[in-house]
Amino acid sequence: MVNRILLFVGFALLLTLFIFLGMWQLNRAEQGASIHQQYDEESRLPALTGLVPNNDLDEFRYRWIEVQGEYLSSKQFLLDSMTHEGHVGYHVLTPFKPSNSVDWMLVNRGWIEANPDRKILPQVSVGEGTRLVRGRADSLPQPGLSLGELTDSGFWPQVMLFPTFDALEARFERPLVRYQLLLDAGFSDGFFREWEPRALPPERHIGYAIQWFSFAGILAVMVIVLSVRSRMSFE
Repeated sequence: MVNRILLFVGFALLLTLFIFLGMWQLNRAEQGASIHQQYDEESRLPALTGLVPNNDLDEFRYRWIEVQGEYLSSKQFLLDSMTHEGHVGYHVLTPFKPSNSVDWMLVNRGWIEANPDRKILPQVSVGEGTRLVRGRADSLPQPGLSLGELTDSGFWPQVMLFPTFDALEARFERPLVRYQLLLDAGFSDGFFREWEPRALPPERHIGYAIQWFSFAGILAVMVIVLSVRSRMSFE
C-alpha cells in the first residue's frame, strides 16, 4: 500500500513538472515571437543617423544606425566562446569614436575562428581613417549561467567571456555607449556576419511544449490505468 502511494506521488510530481515545462516553453515562444517581430519591424524602418540613448535600447533594439567616425585598432575586444557551424571563435568588438559624440561605441565586426592554440589570437587590425559604418543596435550576448570574468592580460586585443559593459568600460578606461553595433554585412573591414535575433523561432518552442504536454498526457493515462487496476484488485 505504501509503495503504491509513493508511486502515485511520484507520478503526480512528474505530471506537474511536465506541465510546468510545457507552459514555460509556451512563454518562451511568446517572448521569441516578440523579439522576431521587433527585428522585422526595425528592419523596415530607415536608419538613424545618430546614437540611440542608452535607456532607449529596448525601443530601438535592432534598429539600423549609420554613424561617421573612426575605429581604434589598438584596443579591441574578442568575445570568446562564440560559435559558427560547430566551430569556436570570437566576435570582434572594435571601439569606434563617432564624430558627433564624446562617447565611444563598440562595433561588432563579426565572427572569426579561433586558433587551436588559444594562445595565438587572430589578426583583427583595422584602418583608423574616418569612415561611415552601418549596423544594428543590440545588447551584448549573455550566458545561460553566470560565468567568471577572464583575467586582464594587459595585452590587446583582450579576450573577454560574456562581459558586461561595466567590465568592458573598466578595461577600455573610457565611456562606452551601452550597446553594440552589429556591422552590416555589406560594409568592409569585417569578418563573418549573418546576424539574426538571439532567440529561437517560436515554432521551435511550441514544438518543445507539445513534447512536454505529450509526456504529461502519457503519464496521466498511465496514472488512470494504474488507478483502475488498483481499485479492481481491491474488489
